[in-house]
Amino acid sequence: MADQTLVTHPDGWRSISPTPSPEALKAFYAQEYFQGSHGTYAQGYTDTEVRHRGLLAAQTLLAVERARGRSPAAGDSLLEIGCGEGWFLKAADAAGFAVRGLDYSEDGLRRFHPDYLDRVTCGDALENLDRLIDDGAAADVCVMEHVLEHVTDPEGLLARLPRLLRPGGVVAITVPNDFSALQLAARQGGLVDRDFWVAPPQHLNYFDSQSLPALMRRLGLDVRLAFASFPIDWYLMHPGSNYVADPAQGKPAHRARMAIDLLMAERGLDAFLDLGQALFGVGMGRSLTVVAAPKAA
Repeated sequence: MADQTLVTHPDGWRSISPTPSPEALKAFYAQEYFQGSHGTYAQGYTDTEVRHRGLLAAQTLLAVERARGRSPAAGDSLLEIGCGEGWFLKAADAAGFAVRGLDYSEDGLRRFHPDYLDRVTCGDALENLDRLIDDGAAADVCVMEHVLEHVTDPEGLLARLPRLLRPGGVVAITVPNDFSALQLAARQGGLVDRDFWVAPPQHLNYFDSQSLPALMRRLGLDVRLAFASFPIDWYLMHPGSNYVADPAQGKPAHRARMAIDLLMAERGLDAFLDLGQALFGVGMGRSLTVVAAPKAA
């Protein structure tokens, strides 16, 4: 990041400047992201990882249900922008939605859920989204899981979504919780030696539990529900589990996170979501999800 800096926007979120060119980003996602096991993507998953992904998808679907005030009905449609390997598409399909997806690359989908290829459009996601809007396509739910941090124009992307929603529709946006109070405390306390969460070109934008809702409200989206994922960054506060200071602790931390999540979820998905909402309220959690609807005119 020698030639790049961080810019803080009025809502409090941050972005990399200058941003990579569209051509460079297209090449990265088409040729490297899935194939190189960047981010949360891998060449394969254990049974526990598959169960954990299913749990997180179910949590988001329950949050959508709460925000809409009802469960899916016949004919309800869901569009996932950045559908990746197809785990959430599969869960939403099983829940009763007619699903469609957009993504830069079909590599992850082809590896894990090839039966959804005919419901996904690959290529430039923004161009394809604009094409759907111009064609009059509409959805009851629009989901973006770990997309907003990757794009060069997050405001422009969010501003498009109300044009795609049917009356009563909602958007569910998930991003990493970056520059959080806990991360900053770990940095200031010398527990980590760098802002490890700043990671271009994978991540170009950085949000927390205050800045993401603020941005969405400014763009005309009414936040109905918000929750956070397991606060794995808590492990940074103990030298025996600090996976940044000791990268060998990364996989054990991930396994512990999954085991704890799955154990807590045994008490019921409603309680699990309630916990996520409480974590969001205190600014904790590795990822943040906000479910919102266009403000009434």
